[in-house]
Amino acid sequence: MTADHTTPYAIYGFFRSFRGSLPDEQDFEDFVSTLTITPLHAVIENVVPFFRRSADPDLLTKFQVMIRQCEQNSAFESTFMRVCDALDMLQRVEKALRFDKRLMDEYLRAMQFDNASASHQQVWNGLQRFLNEECDPHTKRRMEKVFAEQKANDELGLSDDVLAVAYSLIGDDALYIEILETLQLNNRQNLPWDTVVDKIQRITSDKKPQVWAMLSKFLNDVHSGRDVSTYSVCWEEYLDDDIVEDEEYEPENDFSVIEQKFSDINLDADNNPVAESSVSQEQQKQSREVVGAV
Repeated sequence: MTADHTTPYAIYGFFRSFRGSLPDEQDFEDFVSTLTITPLHAVIENVVPFFRRSADPDLLTKFQVMIRQCEQNSAFESTFMRVCDALDMLQRVEKALRFDKRLMDEYLRAMQFDNASASHQQVWNGLQRFLNEECDPHTKRRMEKVFAEQKANDELGLSDDVLAVAYSLIGDDALYIEILETLQLNNRQNLPWDTVVDKIQRITSDKKPQVWAMLSKFLNDVHSGRDVSTYSVCWEEYLDDDIVEDEEYEPENDFSVIEQKFSDINLDADNNPVAESSVSQEQQKQSREVVGAV
């Protein structure tokens, strides 16, 4: 195996290719789970069934070479597993970078995935350099959105589905990021929920007052633990079927129709995703701190 095939980007490229070669996303999730709990000497035998379902038979050979390299080189094994642990986050980052190979490679280098001894400050400095020197303003904003969402997920327990609805309601990257950061004050500084909501109302009123009525109801329902999936349904019905989905799409300013639909929603659930957010396992936490260190 040449040096070029041992880089964090090459490792990530393998996982991305294998993910795309499988008929079902659950297959890939099961593969990753098996990989992370199986001793190296037994990995290949245990994951062969997944490769039999792959549309690319060459990927098994590439995987075998990587595992052999892991067995021979502990530093490479560390890099391999760090990339593996961060796959979901890296997929979001790659999308934010518009699948630009050079930028993705630079990001992985900046985050020092191949240096297990890198300090938090070193990673932070590398990330800031990458964002400020390699990314244009639009790309930097998309990256900031990814990091803000990861923190909201980790610290508040907000799912991707809930965050997607929140983004659809707000329809503005800068405002969305600021609101997510404000929400975290409830957890980080132990501010009362009503105080946090008041802060969000002031922010929204200054920048996009027309969304507050819907956003207020949404926040209260999330905080109360109610099922907010209905919001997504109503929003999709409101949008024109011919509109192409784009993460930078900003909703129209005429919210009367969707507001009426939201006013009729009858929601009920038992759990509270904000109040009952749980602490991630140590390995996942360390991985996310590295990848989302902003």
